[in-house]
Amino acid sequence: MPPAARRIAKKSGSYHHGDLRRALLEAAVKVVEKDGISALTLQTLARRAGVSSGAPYHHFDSREGLLAAIAIEGLALMVEQMRRAGAEAPDDGRSQLEALGRGYVRFALAHRAHFRVMFRPELHALLGKDTNPALGEGLEMLKRAIERCQSEGLAPPGDPEPLILLAWSAVHGAAHLWIDGSLQYEGLVENRDDALAKQVCGTVGALLAAAATNKAPLTGS
Repeated sequence: MPPAARRIAKKSGSYHHGDLRRALLEAAVKVVEKDGISALTLQTLARRAGVSSGAPYHHFDSREGLLAAIAIEGLALMVEQMRRAGAEAPDDGRSQLEALGRGYVRFALAHRAHFRVMFRPELHALLGKDTNPALGEGLEMLKRAIERCQSEGLAPPGDPEPLILLAWSAVHGAAHLWIDGSLQYEGLVENRDDALAKQVCGTVGALLAAAATNKAPLTGS
């Protein structure tokens, strides 16, 4: 378990029908997916699990602690999905970059509750790359892919950070728009989850490759 998770989750004890901490996390994810984050309380989870109202506090210090535990779990799942997608892709910069993006989008669409929780502003201090290894690993994977694209002439030269921002913003924003229903309503993407990942990630890769032909840094200034 990551250090941040150890600070958030208290040591688990016995539970008469299994692991209470695990049961609470799974119930919390279902609440968020069905009714939204605002509906999530420790008291609600206690009722769902059939335990006393104080029982969840043996495992989570607060509602924020519960949200942070969901987010930490989600970040680990996200990085694993990105890693798996990269391992299955051809070994070149653009293929690797697009694969990481597809893994990110596919994670978001398959784990919508986790995705909604993971980047909550009140959790930033607990889930930054300096305190959560999974987020740091995910950003490092993206940075390596961008830098490889640059070295292979598949992305503009210069500081990779603006390109990292562009790639992350594109896949993250697209996933949020899809989950919220906006893209489906506007008909900008085929009504298939896999179509979103392919279209957005392929477009980012193509844009960077096209910009690279200018032999100049791609900046907003």
